[in-house]
Amino acid sequence: MFAQARVALRARLAELLEPVVQDHGAELVDLELSGALGNCTLRLLVHKDPGATVQLCEEISAEVGDLLDRHEVIPGCYRIEVTSPGLDRPLKTDRDFARGLMRLLKVVQPTGRTLTGRLVEWEADSICLETAKGREAIPRQQIAKATIEAEL
Repeated sequence: MFAQARVALRARLAELLEPVVQDHGAELVDLELSGALGNCTLRLLVHKDPGATVQLCEEISAEVGDLLDRHEVIPGCYRIEVTSPGLDRPLKTDRDFARGLMRLLKVVQPTGRTLTGRLVEWEADSICLETAKGREAIPRQQIAKATIEAEL
């Protein structure tokens, strides 16, 4: 029962908070709830090109806090953290791969094989990397982990 309530709360929070993030020209990448209800941490991962600034995170946090106080969505005490997902966050969803288009990716397959290449295409069931050896299509179910690589 507790798990169902947490899933319902997470869905309600996403529905309520996504428009706030979008009003700032950003995208809500993920929403995490950790800790016990009544004393939890709500973490919003937001993306904005060319990057999520500290000022943007502060503005979103203030609005989210006001909105949550008005709607009394989270019982008890809570903390709000607004941050960018960071380069080390694995790409999982279509939106993640869309943001990674034309970026350098490191893809690890369940076999342990690792590929590095530029993401030139993605679809619901596969991605295509431009590697040193040419283009390589990789079925998404054969991706254990995909991350964006820093380019200096």
